[in-house]
Amino acid sequence: MLFVILAVSLTLLLLGIVFLPVLRADKTESDPDEHAFDLTIYKDQLRELDADIERGAIAPAQAEYARAEIGRRLIAAQEAVNMEASGKKALPSGGRAFVVASALFAPLAAALVYSMTGSPGMEAQPLAARVDEIRQQAASQTLQGMDIRELVARAEAHLETNPEDGRGWDVLAPMYLRLGRAADARNAFERATALQGETAARRSGLGQAYYMLAGSVDIDARAEFERAVALDSGDSRARFFLALASAEAGNVAEAVKNWQSMLETGAAAPEWQAAAQEGLRRYGGEMLASAPGSAAPQLDEETVRDVQAMDAEDRNEMIAGMIAQLDARLREQPDDVSGWQRLIRSYVVLGRQTDAEDALARAASAFSKEDAKRGQIVAFAAALGISLPGDTTQ
Repeated sequence: MLFVILAVSLTLLLLGIVFLPVLRADKTESDPDEHAFDLTIYKDQLRELDADIERGAIAPAQAEYARAEIGRRLIAAQEAVNMEASGKKALPSGGRAFVVASALFAPLAAALVYSMTGSPGMEAQPLAARVDEIRQQAASQTLQGMDIRELVARAEAHLETNPEDGRGWDVLAPMYLRLGRAADARNAFERATALQGETAARRSGLGQAYYMLAGSVDIDARAEFERAVALDSGDSRARFFLALASAEAGNVAEAVKNWQSMLETGAAAPEWQAAAQEGLRRYGGEMLASAPGSAAPQLDEETVRDVQAMDAEDRNEMIAGMIAQLDARLREQPDDVSGWQRLIRSYVVLGRQTDAEDALARAASAFSKEDAKRGQIVAFAAALGISLPGDTTQ
């Protein structure tokens, strides 16, 4: 009985709080700042993420995906604010009578429905247990389950009406790189830098876009990578491509030295350590013949000179042929962890995500009875944003 009295009292109190202002006012206005708190939180999260990147506390690939998720939420909150700001409505004629009727009908209808469908005798579930369950569900969700093309489309729609949103360009640029849209990535990184200022990540990202457009580390790409290293000497992406520039210029010894320095524990992000290993295998020659996974063909000096003399189209065709050969070899000789890692990363760099996912699935199948090797490949792929279908553990 006491519960009923309390419930009725609270219902009347809440009805008065909700409907009395409506009855007293001729108009109501939506609050355009309803989501302002969300906007502040997400912007703070982006600033914290930038700080983590500058400290080297988070890998570039993980940072890109985290930035994409925060950007998605920031865009959604901004859209909500815009909708609320333009959603002013006036109480129509006769609206007060309707409000009074609603105030009387709502508790009566609720009591009737609950008496028919509710479970008043059901044991209560503590709030703490429900909060823990929600947190566990949220923790199990990863960016791998998201459609990056959908995120890009939403970001593009937002930036079309808000072209001066530097954060939006900052979120969009790495996603363009992942999709292989080099020209769009270059434009996005340039806009983000102009609006938000330069950082090592933006400069090296712009350098990678130039590299993808030229098919080599040309003068524009090299300038961006050098600027990135000047801002942050530990930028993994810039270090890798500057070593590649040395190799392309014929200074293979310098390139090998720089790539080897990246392989020290904690010296570079995992995905760029894998790229350095690939560079060593490709250019290292006999000095790395005993390295793990070095069974892949090496390029001698004459081949290196031939590659440097090629135009971008021929070079890309040659690279595609090498990847196809590696893929074919792994189908016949799948017991090669390093080979699978090279294949997966090659497909990612070329923007061929479906092929990368297929390669990961085949590698996981090849090592289905060897948990250590399988886990090594899965972890490597996860750092590149690739996961097995239905896998929510990465």
